[in-house]
Amino acid sequence: MSRAKKLSLFLVFTLIFGVIAVFHESRAGQWIDREVYEFIYASESFITTALMLGFTQIGEVISMIILSLIMIAILMLYKLKIHTLFLVISMLTSSIMIPVMKNAFDRERPSLLRLIDISGFSFPSGHATGSSIFFGSLMAIIQKTSLNNKGILYALCGFFILMISSSRVYLGVHYPTDVIAGITIGTAVVMGTSYLLHNKFKRSSYI
Repeated sequence: MSRAKKLSLFLVFTLIFGVIAVFHESRAGQWIDREVYEFIYASESFITTALMLGFTQIGEVISMIILSLIMIAILMLYKLKIHTLFLVISMLTSSIMIPVMKNAFDRERPSLLRLIDISGFSFPSGHATGSSIFFGSLMAIIQKTSLNNKGILYALCGFFILMISSSRVYLGVHYPTDVIAGITIGTAVVMGTSYLLHNKFKRSSYI
């Protein structure tokens, strides 16, 4: 992907996030929340709840830290310093950005049909943002390698982003617009970091 395209995608996803941030509590935003929530929650069952609890645990802060450290260790083992720097910058951005945005928007969490207890503000979803940045970074790193079956690896990363994000709506601790905004701004962070390190990536070696 060219540097110009990365910049364009960064600007597009940032703009989309901005639109959601402005209108997430409008009538249109409430309609999206209601329709998407009803669609996801229609699949409620004991098995689904257990699965969603599992996926939401993967998106917890401690899980993301552990996964990030494992990936950093693997990348350093292969002496992929730029790839390691890319992941570190992305995840550090996530750790700073999420609490700042949550306190800035100050949106209360949903109060109905909550399956787990949690405090803090709702917009954007930290799980959706963090998982999008982590797994999105992995997708960007995979693209820069000579690994086989990249399509399967991309699909797995996308699957985890989708399931972790959906779990937050299913468990009743986030509105759908929180999750959509989280995925959007998380993707923007990945595109922005990739843009900044574009030239260094071009000079780095492949696995």
